[in-house]
Amino acid sequence: MRNRGSETKRKPRALKSYILMAGLGCLAGILTRLTDFFPYDSLWSLSSIATLFGFWMVTVTLVVLFSRSNRNAAVNVMLYLTAMNISFYLLKYILGLFLPMFDNEGFHWNLLALYTALACLCSIGGFVLYFWNKGGIPGSFLYGLPIGGLGAETVAVGLYLFHNKTFLFQFLFDLVGMAAIGYVFWKRAENKILYTGTAVVVAAAGYFCFYRLFL
Repeated sequence: MRNRGSETKRKPRALKSYILMAGLGCLAGILTRLTDFFPYDSLWSLSSIATLFGFWMVTVTLVVLFSRSNRNAAVNVMLYLTAMNISFYLLKYILGLFLPMFDNEGFHWNLLALYTALACLCSIGGFVLYFWNKGGIPGSFLYGLPIGGLGAETVAVGLYLFHNKTFLFQFLFDLVGMAAIGYVFWKRAENKILYTGTAVVVAAAGYFCFYRLFL
């Protein structure tokens, strides 16, 4: 009877979590699309938040961090990213009906399908990353993965900012996100050397194998 009662309590909590993630995803998609009203080639380039992966990495890491289980993390990430993608492209289509600055050649089903596929991969990643709560060597390794990803983009955007005098907002967003989450994970990681080494290796690999190709 006690197990059934606990399961009954967990179901409403999980449902609230899923509704919250979908709502936050819709809000994120709308806000990132609205940044298109800001100039892309300015020093701050606020609209760059919608074109790079730093926003995805920071928010998805937070979604996993505040989830309750592996399955909950996977579903939360999937709902958050899917809702964000739908609202992002739906709002673009709606704005394109009234504003010429938004290219409106119909709803971008191909891009929605692409990023939904990426959302599925991120959902699997969220399931795996939640194992960092088990601590030990696996936890320290997993904590380093998203920090390394943010490190790679921070370096790349920093170099782009230096040479082109733009993307300042994205650079600061990535830097602050990496520092804040990195500090939290540093406190949690039991093996500091493994955590740091993983972050450095992933950052170097991400930069040289991916971001450097676009600089």
